[in-house]
Amino acid sequence: MMSRKSYRDSHFLLLLVALAIIGVINGEYLIGVGSYDMTGPAAEVNMMGYASMEQNSAGVHFRLRARAFIVADQNDQRARFAFVNLDAGMASQLVTVKVLERLRSR
Repeated sequence: MMSRKSYRDSHFLLLLVALAIIGVINGEYLIGVGSYDMTGPAAEVNMMGYASMEQNSAGVHFRLRARAFIVADQNDQRARFAFVNLDAGMASQLVTVKVLERLRSR
């Protein structure tokens, strides 16, 4: 059976291969990728409804990551898009608003 990490890594590799097929090899696009460990505190955290309201976490089962993929047109680098994936049950609207504000300020 495939582990969670190898399963995620295989999807990451598949995405990179797909991007290469659609034009990266020909130098038409610039590609950026990044990954960040966004694991929070290891203990005493509310469990978002997956347990009784009084129950808190007692350790880390696996690390949570944020991954970003950015694709830009080589001839017009302002023409770009970013795809961000979080290993999280949810992200609040405030996170989305703040990320967009920071991107607009660049």
